[in-house]
Amino acid sequence: MKKRKLIYVIHSLGVGGTEVALLSAIPKLCENFDFQLIVLKKYDQRLVRNFSKNELRSIIVFSGIFSYIHAFTYLRKQCPQIIISSLWKGALLALAQKKMNKSVQYIHFVHSSKFFHILDRMVSIQALKKADVIFCDSMASKEFVFPYTKGQPMKIISFLRFQNPVVFENKQSISPRGLYVGRIHPCKRLDRLVLFVNQLIVSGIDFYVDLYGRDDGAMLDIVQLIKRNHIQNNIVFKGEVEMSEVKDLFAQYDFYIQTSEAEGMAMSVVEAMQHGLVCILTNVGEIRNYAKPGENAIIIDEPFEEHMSTAVNACQELITKPELYNKIANNAFTSFKSKEIFADSLVNTILNSASI
Repeated sequence: MKKRKLIYVIHSLGVGGTEVALLSAIPKLCENFDFQLIVLKKYDQRLVRNFSKNELRSIIVFSGIFSYIHAFTYLRKQCPQIIISSLWKGALLALAQKKMNKSVQYIHFVHSSKFFHILDRMVSIQALKKADVIFCDSMASKEFVFPYTKGQPMKIISFLRFQNPVVFENKQSISPRGLYVGRIHPCKRLDRLVLFVNQLIVSGIDFYVDLYGRDDGAMLDIVQLIKRNHIQNNIVFKGEVEMSEVKDLFAQYDFYIQTSEAEGMAMSVVEAMQHGLVCILTNVGEIRNYAKPGENAIIIDEPFEEHMSTAVNACQELITKPELYNKIANNAFTSFKSKEIFADSLVNTILNSASI
C-alpha cells in the first residue's frame, strides 16, 4: 500500500521541547508515511548525527532571506496529502499551502498556553481557524486555544520522548546542583532563575546551575544580571546539547529549575521528573496539572518574588534530608510511568484522525 505524503513544517531545530520531540518522532514518521520535514533555518548537524540516511534525506532545509519563497515553491511541487505546522513561523507556510490546495489535510500543532507577540497571535489564530485538525501538547494548550477554533477535532498528543528508566534509585546525599535545558528566550524568564539562585546563596546554600540551550534573544540580559549579582561561578552557560545526550545529563544533577511565565507541556520538566529529579517550577501551563507542591515538585507561586523564600526553605530542607528528597523524587519518577511516548502518540493520532 502506497504511503501518504506527509510534510511537517517548522522554523528551526534546536534543544527546545517542540523541536526535540519532533526529532524523536522522525524515524516513526518515515516508517509510516512518505515523510518530509521542512526547516526554514539552518541547524546544528549534531542534532541528527544518529539518523539513518533515509531519515536525513527526509529533512529539507531552506535558509536565507528567500527561504519562505523557495519553501513555498517546493511545497507546491510536492503536493502533500497531509501538512502539519508547529509554531507561527511554520504556520505561515502551511496556511499558504492550504489556501492554494484546499484538499490538503492541514494539522496545526499548538505548544503553548500564550501568544508571545502580535504576529504570533495573528498567524496562530488564522492557523486555528483554517486547520482541519488541531493537535495540542497538553490540556493547558487545548483550553487556551479552544476559543479561537471553529469546532474542529482537537487531539492531545503525549509529549514523552522516551519511557522512564526501569527503576528509581535512592540517593544517599543531595548536592546543591541543578540544570535547565531549553531556549534562552525572554518567555523562559531566566532572570527569575538568577534571582532564585542568588537568594539560595544569600540564605547560605552554595547552589550551582548549568544552563543548556541556544540563545533565543535573552542571553545578553541574563549574562549581565548574573554579573550584577556576582554569581558567575554559580550559573554557567553550557551551550546547546545534542538530543540524544539530554537524558544523560540528569544523572549529574539533583534539581531541575524552570521559571517560565508560559508553557505548554514543558517537556524538559517532564523528562527531569521521569529521571527522578526534584523540579523547582513556576505554576504555568500544563505544569499545574502534573506538578504538585510538596508531593512531586517544588512550586513557586505568583507573585514570584514574594514566594521565593518558601521555595528556598523547601530546597534547603531537601538538601539536608535525603529521605524527604527521595520521597518527592520517587513521586516525580512515577508521575509519567507507562505513558505513551510522543512518536507513537503522534503517528497513531494522525492515522486515526477522522478527517484524515
